[in-house]
Amino acid sequence: MIRVWLTALMLAAASAGAAQAQDFDARRAKDVAAVVSAHGASGALKTSDSGRIYFDGQAGGTYFAVHFQDCDAARTLCKTALFDGSWTTKKVTADQVNRWNRWTLFCPAYIDTDQTPDVWYALSVSAHTDQADLAAAVGTWMGCLKDFDNFVADPDAFMARVNADDHAATSPPAGAPAPH
Repeated sequence: MIRVWLTALMLAAASAGAAQAQDFDARRAKDVAAVVSAHGASGALKTSDSGRIYFDGQAGGTYFAVHFQDCDAARTLCKTALFDGSWTTKKVTADQVNRWNRWTLFCPAYIDTDQTPDVWYALSVSAHTDQADLAAAVGTWMGCLKDFDNFVADPDAFMARVNADDHAATSPPAGAPAPH
């Protein structure tokens, strides 16, 4: 009898876990918003004047948005999440942004038409994108926001620091013989 009860309990737990996994869909804005919020951002889903849903967010003192694109007719399932952050300073030059773009792997930047810097990150999702994969991508975005915020505060100092870190990582340890 205990075996039957334990088997039934294990099956119930497995089906509950499967149902919870099926409830998550990375194509739904509310599910993406929940993962972004779980990474320490605050914000809310909003609808633009054109009827498009987006997440209006903030991480620390940095504001950003997640725009949902390539959506079905009902705009409930979207294949692309476009993360976008913009700053108000006009002190960052195109040359400095180009240096950022040569350094970064995931989050390119540009100078907008109003001469302010923007950074973005596009993510393609499907019904098969699981919560852990989405969380990893959101973690990458959050790291980009932090780095770009530090970059915008002082682009030359940021680039000097990351270039020094890159050189430090490839330099031989102190006291090691120099390569020939």
